[in-house]
Amino acid sequence: MATLSALPLSLPRIDLTSEDLRPGTTTWDLVRGDVLQALEEYGCFEAVYGGSTNEPDQLYGSVMEQLKGVFNLPKETKQRFFEPRKPFLGYHGDLPGVPLYEAMAIAGVLTSPAIQGLADLLWSDHGNPRFCETMNAYAKKVSDLALLVKRLAFEGLGVAKYFDSHVNSTTYALRLSKYTAPDTMGAQLGTSIHTDKNFLTILQQNHVNGLEVQMKDGKWIRTSPSPSTFIVIVGESFLGWCNGRLQCPRHCVMMRGHETRYSIGLFSSLEGTIECPKELIDEEHPMLFKPFDEMALLQYTQKKIALQRSVRQTEEAPDCTLKEYFGV
Repeated sequence: MATLSALPLSLPRIDLTSEDLRPGTTTWDLVRGDVLQALEEYGCFEAVYGGSTNEPDQLYGSVMEQLKGVFNLPKETKQRFFEPRKPFLGYHGDLPGVPLYEAMAIAGVLTSPAIQGLADLLWSDHGNPRFCETMNAYAKKVSDLALLVKRLAFEGLGVAKYFDSHVNSTTYALRLSKYTAPDTMGAQLGTSIHTDKNFLTILQQNHVNGLEVQMKDGKWIRTSPSPSTFIVIVGESFLGWCNGRLQCPRHCVMMRGHETRYSIGLFSSLEGTIECPKELIDEEHPMLFKPFDEMALLQYTQKKIALQRSVRQTEEAPDCTLKEYFGV
């Protein structure tokens, strides 16, 4: 059965582990409704997927081990991973306003040897086969979750006929993140408040919480996922594609306490021009966005962040670049 629950100031939690979760079953129909409701109201939810509802699988443990290893490399080694012409990819650290944050973003996972290329760059003597095996397996597992969520959402929106073409236009990136413990009494910013620019994001973390999500009414939820669950978040590209039918939530990371936080995210993106299906445009839902390209959206965002950095010395991200540059 579907399990959608939303306690005060908590995200909906949806169980996607049922063996009966197949198109045409009652369970599928119930979960489809839960997913659509969660994305319409929150733009995100906590997903139970791929194993026990209480215990993380072995892959999770391997991923967390690899995250610690890669961020423990010398700074000059990590800085080899440099992507100057690709917005938000490569290694990032020592960012203005968010000194606790480090990240490595790898594009082209699943469709290119990008993970092996990173390993060859960081571990030039042996290429770290364990890192490659773990990250490739993780990307495959979580991409399956992303496809499941999008199929349920497309069906819920009544536009399932576009799913196959969407899959053929989808690319994936992995982002590995570390948030150093602030070791202070109060909270300290891990990442600035922002909306994701891609289509759909799926996050998983270690036991240290920090992700906060803003609801439609302006209140904030401090998420507390277990190691066995994932946080699914709608990005601006999905917002544009669905003509605003789903929420695209603002979120950030606030660090507290004395433990380091590790997380990993799979970011699915669309290649080419993104245009809302005609079925999602009517008198009640007039067209909100012009056709757009996700890379252009990222480039606009990067330019705006660079401007803010030069003026305010902060890494603060702009709100909904899509509305600003591609709104009707």
